[in-house]
Amino acid sequence: MLISGCATGPAGPTLPHTLTFKLNEYVEGGGILPLTGRLELTIDRSGDARSACRRDILTDIERSGSLSREQLLELGTRVQAWTSKEGATAPAGKNHGLIVYGERKAGWAKDAVLPPELQQLVDFLLTIPTTLPVETRRKGF
Repeated sequence: MLISGCATGPAGPTLPHTLTFKLNEYVEGGGILPLTGRLELTIDRSGDARSACRRDILTDIERSGSLSREQLLELGTRVQAWTSKEGATAPAGKNHGLIVYGERKAGWAKDAVLPPELQQLVDFLLTIPTTLPVETRRKGF
């Protein structure tokens, strides 16, 4: 007898902590005009992700959805590589970019050279927002 059904739960391994990533002067390409604003990306322990491009004028773009198995595997690998290195890029004053993961935090100034593991994590995180479906478009103030 063959029984089939819908899988429930995340598509792959999940993180033990929520990861939050913020980046000023984020540019999301595509469409006629690129979106420019402040990126806010949150990935919950369940593998669900929410992103928003907060714009000073015009409309905010909010997206949400579950990460794919491949994304979860890559995320886990990149987070582990970053968190296993000693030392951290401590948030200081007004950051251009910021990652918060459990007790670990990294903040950096614009055009800063990041440690390789952190740069690889940032590069990967920047690929996620456009893979999530658009949820809402809100008027910014």
